[in-house]
Amino acid sequence: MDSKDLIQEAAQSENVDLESLLEEGYGFTPLKRGEVREGVIVSVSPTEILIDLGGKTEGIVSGRELERMPRESLTRYKIGDEVLAYVVNPEDKNGNIVVSLIRAQLEKDWRKAEGLYETQDMFSGQVAGFNKGGLIVRVGKVRGFVPASQLDSSRHPK
Repeated sequence: MDSKDLIQEAAQSENVDLESLLEEGYGFTPLKRGEVREGVIVSVSPTEILIDLGGKTEGIVSGRELERMPRESLTRYKIGDEVLAYVVNPEDKNGNIVVSLIRAQLEKDWRKAEGLYETQDMFSGQVAGFNKGGLIVRVGKVRGFVPASQLDSSRHPK
């Protein structure tokens, strides 16, 4: 009897599913494109940021994304920081997990906006623009439209 047979026999005697044991043992579910995961920054350089997502390899924030980020945003990322990472590509041609910090922030802001919509809560926001129908208001990095009929007119006499 080989080791595989011994493991299966032990699992059957304990009424345990081998697949569930493997999933519990690794504690990691495969990444999917568009998914947002929490991770820990393990390396920061001028050309890339590496984020531990709990998988076989770290997620990489590409140099192209870092070039688009404001300098002050880059300096706030430190090794050991917990961040949200948006999965752009679970595995590129080199086997790397490509992630985006910018898209993760947009997703987080979008979820906040959806939550405000669902609860119908009022909030204070920065006006980014206007037109004859209402205002363009920011919820983080997301722009939303607020119809004029929904604005609080108590501050502005007619």
